[in-house]
Amino acid sequence: MLKTITNKSYSKVSGSIVLITLIIFMVFIILVLPKESKRSDEYFGDSPVPDSSFIYTEEDLYNMADNFGTEGRAYYIRSRFTFDIVWPLAYGFFLWASIAYFGRAFKHSIIRYTVLLPILGVILDYMENLGASYVMFMYPARTPFLPYVVPIFTLSKWLIIVASFVVLVLLVVYKVYYLFLQKKT
Repeated sequence: MLKTITNKSYSKVSGSIVLITLIIFMVFIILVLPKESKRSDEYFGDSPVPDSSFIYTEEDLYNMADNFGTEGRAYYIRSRFTFDIVWPLAYGFFLWASIAYFGRAFKHSIIRYTVLLPILGVILDYMENLGASYVMFMYPARTPFLPYVVPIFTLSKWLIIVASFVVLVLLVVYKVYYLFLQKKT
């Protein structure tokens, strides 16, 4: 199944798809993220938020819920089911399409499977959002299991997203280098 998804990714993505996903990604970064960040600052101030934290514990998650207050927790949940449904798709499609486009040169290599990284990143982002939202919803009640795995989802999400960007940069550098070598000959 993974091989099928990988092969279809490489065969279906064109330069125009990469350009469209880049434009969507840039619109989010330039227009949407600053507004969402400002709105979040109004509710959370300097308090850490699960989504933007790298490492935290289950107790940190409960402290976040407490610091947010009732309105902040309601806003957090609402934003996870509005903005944070679309944002992972924006960065995920951009990374997926770009890795598929620039990774075509590696026909029979394990590198071809890196196109799956952004998909995994989006899935982990959604799992983090669902888990953290449930903890916020149930607060002050303690939730079994979730407070322990949500930080793992968060850390894994960030590692996978960073790895996706690193892979993309390396593939672009390889492509530019390869084109440069072809022009020299």
